[in-house]
Amino acid sequence: MRTYGGATAEQRTSLRRRRLMESGLELFSRRGYAHTSISAVLRHAGLKDRYVTESFSSLDDLMAALIRDIYDEQITRCTGAIDTDQPLRDRARNMIDIIVGLPLQDPRKGRVKLTESLGAGSLTARERRLGLQRKSGLVNSLLREGLHDPRTDTTPRSVAVVGAVSEMLLSWFNGILNISREELVDQGLLLFDAITEHASATSRE
Repeated sequence: MRTYGGATAEQRTSLRRRRLMESGLELFSRRGYAHTSISAVLRHAGLKDRYVTESFSSLDDLMAALIRDIYDEQITRCTGAIDTDQPLRDRARNMIDIIVGLPLQDPRKGRVKLTESLGAGSLTARERRLGLQRKSGLVNSLLREGLHDPRTDTTPRSVAVVGAVSEMLLSWFNGILNISREELVDQGLLLFDAITEHASATSRE
């Protein structure tokens, strides 16, 4: 296999893609999606114009890739948090804490995911929907553990939990909710508890 500078063509393409994504993350979080262009991303990454089309078809495509990466990271961590022998409530708390912790651990990812991605196009919107569906699936797996009747459909309830926590997180990130991280997690857990109790009661009827 032919190499250049010790790297194959595939490896160089992958490295350029990663550089573009890092630059996109930095510029989207600092300038905002609406004030960022493909040319600006290329300049920041130190790459020539011809290299962007090998990785992304548009700025929206770049944002979509970033959102997919962010959700992949969170889903992996959330899956690990709930795949333990801890009590159900503790696992739910750990999952909510992971979701809430993103803006604190990497404010760039927090801003891109929670605010800047909302102004992107259809590709990004699709990745957001898929990410929320995957999170809802994890919550649904927790809700179903306490059911007496496995035929009870908890899908709408899991969507409600994820949607509510996401909205609370957005308000917290934007400074509308003036509470601590622990308080925000507690509020999310309170919602999970209420829906869990309702689902369990419904399945006994």
